[in-house]
Amino acid sequence: MQIDESLVKWDRTAPHPAGSGIPSDKVVWESPGLTPTPRATISVDNTSPSVTEVNASTGQPDHAASLGQRIARRSKDVGRQAGLTARYGIEGLGQAAELVTEPIRQMVTNPAARALDIPEGKPLGQAMSSFADNIGLPKPMNDTERVVGDATRLMAGGGGMAGAAGKVAQATAGPIQTAAKLLSSNPGAQIIGAAGTGAGAGASRASGGNEFAQLASGVAGGLTAGGMVQAARAGLQSASVLVPLRAQRVEQQIDQALSGAGVNWKDVPEAIKQSMRKDAEAALRSGKSLDSTSLSRLLDFQRVGALPTRGTLTLDPIQITREQNLSKIGANSNDSGLHGLAKVQNENNNALIGTINRLGAGRSDDAHSVGERAISALQGGIKREKQSIDHLYEQARDSAGRSFPLNGNEFTSKANRLLDDALLGGALPSSVSQHLNRIALGEVPFDIAYAEQLKTAIGKLQRASGDGQARMALGLVRQALDDTPIMELGKSGLAGGPTTASANPLYAGGTQIGEQALDAFNRARLANRTMMERVDRIPGLKAVYEGTATPDDFVQRYVINRSAKTVDTGNLAEELRRNDPDTLEAVRASLAAHLKSAAIGNASDETARFSAAGFNRAMLALGQRKLQQFFSSEEIAQLKAAGKVSQYTSAQPVGSAVNNSNSGALLMGRGLDLIDRLAAKVPLLGLGPTISGVTRNMQQHSAQSIGPALLQRTKQKASRLPGVTFGTLIAAEEQQ
Repeated sequence: MQIDESLVKWDRTAPHPAGSGIPSDKVVWESPGLTPTPRATISVDNTSPSVTEVNASTGQPDHAASLGQRIARRSKDVGRQAGLTARYGIEGLGQAAELVTEPIRQMVTNPAARALDIPEGKPLGQAMSSFADNIGLPKPMNDTERVVGDATRLMAGGGGMAGAAGKVAQATAGPIQTAAKLLSSNPGAQIIGAAGTGAGAGASRASGGNEFAQLASGVAGGLTAGGMVQAARAGLQSASVLVPLRAQRVEQQIDQALSGAGVNWKDVPEAIKQSMRKDAEAALRSGKSLDSTSLSRLLDFQRVGALPTRGTLTLDPIQITREQNLSKIGANSNDSGLHGLAKVQNENNNALIGTINRLGAGRSDDAHSVGERAISALQGGIKREKQSIDHLYEQARDSAGRSFPLNGNEFTSKANRLLDDALLGGALPSSVSQHLNRIALGEVPFDIAYAEQLKTAIGKLQRASGDGQARMALGLVRQALDDTPIMELGKSGLAGGPTTASANPLYAGGTQIGEQALDAFNRARLANRTMMERVDRIPGLKAVYEGTATPDDFVQRYVINRSAKTVDTGNLAEELRRNDPDTLEAVRASLAAHLKSAAIGNASDETARFSAAGFNRAMLALGQRKLQQFFSSEEIAQLKAAGKVSQYTSAQPVGSAVNNSNSGALLMGRGLDLIDRLAAKVPLLGLGPTISGVTRNMQQHSAQSIGPALLQRTKQKASRLPGVTFGTLIAAEEQQ
């Protein structure tokens, strides 16, 4: 007979019925829920007792109980076991469903409940257990029933998971379908393995085994006939699902928080992501949400390899006051254990300088050397291009049709018409007017070669002239010259020369020869015009072409200065990239050196103090678009991070009370040393170690425990109680 503890009363002290014959070392159980009330005896020290039914009035063994009474009691026991089975099934399905519901509860419903100030939801397994209580299902009351419950719950959960996975496999495709098929395969073996696992772990718990023993027993129980392979596969699969779910939750929290700060998590390098995930996961164990601004500041610290503190992540004025003043106190003390924050500040300063060095400042040449290299690279590009153009002109001059006549009559007529329409006839230089007259009168052989010489002369006059109207008039003549056609066979022009095949052998091959020569000159002229237009468009390149560029200020004048337009700097960078990529790297390093100089001046790296104001002014003057001509997106992010971190580590927001004079910190540091010396002479006082220990713990906590700083903070009312000045300074930090 099973003893239902919900229906019995365990009475150690009540006297046994007179003459009952029940030994004094027995415990009497009474079950008032049955009529007549049965009684049973159980040994106190017996862990697996056999229960003997006794008569309610005499206490004697109830051998005379009627068959109907015995059947009624056994029927009630059968009903109880059915109720327990139903409970185990409900709870098992609920616990299995937590694989899906728990991430939603933790990431969606609970945060929403906290925001609305309403109670958070329970895990589905607990909710189903409460449901079983509400509908009156019995609870397990002894070890046997608890072990059976463990096995049954896992059987129900395993069967339910296998069935659900089968439905998912039918409705999906790809990796999800593959995983679902694995979870739904061999459901019978999975259920058997689950039962063995639950029974093994439950039995170990009932016998007093610790968590490790329960785990080992559960694994051993799961490796039963028919379920050995499948249980192992199901266990591995469950682990592989749970780990990505936790990692995915952390990833989503980080992505959401950083997007609120305008940062794209996908663009962050993987090496930095790994460290960020670790810090965020540790902070999220508190159950709170991540703070977007603090997390973005942590990303800045990670990008430059600096160590954040709570104050530099939160920019809380009180926390900053504590950290800055404690750093000064520790630095003024002889106790090396109090130097932690001061060393962090020094290492962060070095990290900022190191970041700029890695981006090129550490390998930059002096300004003259870089300018000399840039000028030389640009000159080399111009020289190669001019050689190519000269070669095209030589090909055109060597062509058979270079002496082919052009229609001089049409040329001069169109040139005069264009000048008259623009009222620029008087603005044309006299040397060009004379050429027009001689062509019109037929005094010169107006052929392709002559026309090309005239075009060259017009181009030189245009570049040398400072008179705008003269340049416009020369341009109109050049336009008419470009549009002049070849003299057709059989026609005559004022300066066209003979146009019959017998008089001019050139026509024996047709006009194609002349057209080919004209095309050759056009190609050469187009190449030259393209080069000259580019030279005129890029101030730095034009200075090199004209020989006015100087090495000492070339980079400063044509790249760094505000007067150097971004588009001009970009074009100059493209010229360097095309002609000599190594020189472009030298200019890039010179830019980094300029930023470094703005941050630390002429000081050496070992003694320099990184100036946030100077560095950020230089960054602002260069601008995002100009930096993009020389640095990658991630490198620009590092430069910006250096500017931000330098601000975070030197910030003293409104409300802070940092002792910048260092006088108070000096006295406090010397006071700590004095207390230590006194404590050494009177060891029983213990004052030195106490104060030093508290301060040391405060420093280490501030410098290393950044988890609370990454979480969203709630505003707290300021305390109206006065604080003790020194006591509040070195008191343990409040939990965020």
